[in-house]
Amino acid sequence: MPIKEHLDIVLGNSVYLDDIKLENMVHLYVIRSPYARARILRIEEPGNKALLLLTAKSIGNLLMPAVATPNARIVRMPVLPSNTVNFVGQPVAAVVTESRYSLEDISDEVSIEYEPLRPVITIDDALKNEEVIHPEIGTNISLDVTLEGGDTSVFKDANVVIEREIEQARLVANPMEPKGCIAYYNDDKLLVYASTQSTFRVRADLAEVLGFPIDKIVVKAPKNVGGAFGNKTPAYPEYVLAAIASMKLRRPVKWVETRTEHLNNATQGRGVKSRMRLYAKRDGTVLGIEGEVIVNLGAYNFTINASSPIFIANLSTGPYRMMAAKVRAVGVFTNLPPSGPYRGAGRPEAALIHETLMDDLADELGMDPVEVRRRNIIKDGETYRTPLGLVIDPANYQSVLEDAAKRYYEFRSKYLGKGISVVVFALYVSTPGGEGVKAVIGNGKLRLIIGSRPQGHAHESAFRKYASEVFGTPEELIEVVPGDTETLNYGVGTFGSRSATVVAAAITELAERVASRLSSMGLSLIDAVRSKGVVVEEEVDYKPSMAILAPGAHVAVVDFDPETLMANVIDYYAVYNVGKPLLEEEVEAQLHGGVLQGIAQVLWEGAIYSDDGTPLHTTLADYGLPSPPDVVYKVLTNGLNTPSILPGGLRGVGEAGTTGALASTFLALEKAIRVKTGVKVRLSRTPVTPSYLFQLIKNDK
Repeated sequence: MPIKEHLDIVLGNSVYLDDIKLENMVHLYVIRSPYARARILRIEEPGNKALLLLTAKSIGNLLMPAVATPNARIVRMPVLPSNTVNFVGQPVAAVVTESRYSLEDISDEVSIEYEPLRPVITIDDALKNEEVIHPEIGTNISLDVTLEGGDTSVFKDANVVIEREIEQARLVANPMEPKGCIAYYNDDKLLVYASTQSTFRVRADLAEVLGFPIDKIVVKAPKNVGGAFGNKTPAYPEYVLAAIASMKLRRPVKWVETRTEHLNNATQGRGVKSRMRLYAKRDGTVLGIEGEVIVNLGAYNFTINASSPIFIANLSTGPYRMMAAKVRAVGVFTNLPPSGPYRGAGRPEAALIHETLMDDLADELGMDPVEVRRRNIIKDGETYRTPLGLVIDPANYQSVLEDAAKRYYEFRSKYLGKGISVVVFALYVSTPGGEGVKAVIGNGKLRLIIGSRPQGHAHESAFRKYASEVFGTPEELIEVVPGDTETLNYGVGTFGSRSATVVAAAITELAERVASRLSSMGLSLIDAVRSKGVVVEEEVDYKPSMAILAPGAHVAVVDFDPETLMANVIDYYAVYNVGKPLLEEEVEAQLHGGVLQGIAQVLWEGAIYSDDGTPLHTTLADYGLPSPPDVVYKVLTNGLNTPSILPGGLRGVGEAGTTGALASTFLALEKAIRVKTGVKVRLSRTPVTPSYLFQLIKNDK
């Protein structure tokens, strides 16, 4: 079916943040640290050429929000630092000018003197504590907890013990439009336009940092935010600076991030080192896992990064039955940009951990990798509690595996001399918090205002179709509008594979409530819609009692050239369970995009830093962002959908492609290298670059 919101984007009829122009608007430029770690000795102002100069001295000790995590030492990021900078690109000062074109010239006249300090760049260096980034806590370790469940004494009964260490490089989300905001303080109210995944989150963050009444802040988003991938969920220091500047000047203030700024700004994803052991019996029965997950949090706690090691650890048992698990979850500070969510946000990291262990077990036992998984997979229709306490709701993990297995065996026969892998995972859907939806009925329309925000998703088409089903109203009478803090009382946002699941559930409850209300009024829905004026306005703040998960299984085929040490994916198959697809083509599109991001992490992408913390990924080409010639494979998908327990019965899919593709591509590449070189390599990092492979193969020969 035609999806109008996509057509508007393709034809250039959409509106992005930078397209918004307010009367009398001025522009903000952020001056950033050139050092990974340094003392600020002096800041010299640029005379009277700037409308405003903001420094820590002028704005005070304002700190960005960070979600509290039990047993964590929290060090929040300053909006502007007063004494020490802790990553290249950290905001140090800001200037405001009349014209965007004069920003950089005037900012060059702001002289800042630094005393460079020895930076801490890697996880290993952080753990040594030879240099402590934040002396006030006396350590580089923000979090160090051990998650344990089940009877770990069964580990001694293992006939086979498998161990794998993997370090995943940091990644940068690269939406088409980087971050940006416009802040306008007028009549004691702060209006903010932001390129964001969650207007409600940005409002809450600004209220917390500024100490401003939340009901005095309105946050809106443009029609299109140009993608996000997790990077546009919270407010950033630049948003706070724009708000402060507007309060001082009483004029709208715009800040738009450049691509160079974006590559080195908060937040970056991945940056995870894991060392995990799997205990099993000789017949392939998995007893449990034990090990550690260490996350490079960057210079500060920001958004949800303090809890990310725990999240990965909790998911590391995968969709498998086992008797015990013991995982140490560690988060360390380094002199890199603060970490944060990137598509998957812990799910792909965990899948890579458990799927490499399952393949290693199959290798050790000389067993088919499908059979090893088959012997341990959660049963269809089973509610399973993992040893670490995660409740996996009933679904069809066995059926999903068996469907993928058929394609795996087909590929093995078809692609001789290639690397072929099969992986299975349980996608955690971020339903906690739920979502808000409002119905406004009358004047010829059933208008639905939803709390989630599209970033290239077809929310309007998908939810109009679903609302037509549950309300029993023709689609042409339904209008779906992304909400904001002015049009809804409650909302959460779009991230964590959640939107379709929680919005559909909220619409389901809303339809029931509207039907009851109309019945008491003696009106049919169609009569209410055709009424002059608004006759019914009803809002639901849906909050589910539990999270749900979605089964997935992927099969990848990788070819490898032993001469150039280059690899490419040549075929791909993905099985999914979304409960109930709203738009089949959108499910497929989500998988296609996610699969590319998972493949890219293995083959190309990485935010790489020198020993002194200087970013080496200063352009998209340096970073390794894939281009169209890299996408030469085809992706086939198949849905085996079983309804979830939530109203509407949906499950998520937004991060399924990335979660499956990271593990499947990694393992297929490993197998391809073995086939083509005869060397039984074990990959231990991403990205898997030719230079890394040269050393690995040379050392293993």
